[in-house]
Amino acid sequence: MASVLSLFAWGVLFINALTLMLFVLAVVQYRRKTKAVIRVRSIAGPLSVLVTVVATLGSLYLSEIGDLSPCRWCWIQRVFMYPLAVVLVIAWLTRDRHVRRYAVPLSLMGVGASIWHYLLQQVPSLSDAKSCSLTTPCSVTYIEKFGFISIPWMAGSVFVLVLTLLIGFRFREGRIG
Repeated sequence: MASVLSLFAWGVLFINALTLMLFVLAVVQYRRKTKAVIRVRSIAGPLSVLVTVVATLGSLYLSEIGDLSPCRWCWIQRVFMYPLAVVLVIAWLTRDRHVRRYAVPLSLMGVGASIWHYLLQQVPSLSDAKSCSLTTPCSVTYIEKFGFISIPWMAGSVFVLVLTLLIGFRFREGRIG
């Protein structure tokens, strides 16, 4: 399991670097149709589908194979991630260009849940939040790679990447946008 967790952590580092590069590209190239922007727009939909499906399967791996019991805030993040993956897959298959109406709110709420959960883990004074249980406390960091990557960081990274792709790289001619 340790090698799988390391793979997850490296994947999240890649997602974080990619999100930062895409954010800079979206801001710098706003309203310009450079080759880079056009290329990102053409893969924004499939990439959103890929990362949310992988995140969903990864969370299932951690709980079902890795035997990590999800806490309440992990479940809340799953409440947003799982439907987001399904909505994006269906939108991609049906060429729904209005998927942002559904995907952006799910991603925003998922980011909020991820930030709160990460704060519960990192800020000791928040560790006795009333929403957490004694059997699976939200403040326990089951995984910590590179000194900062934990499960809520992983989920939050996916939500932020999806937001960056769907908001920063709208594409009317693509399958989804």
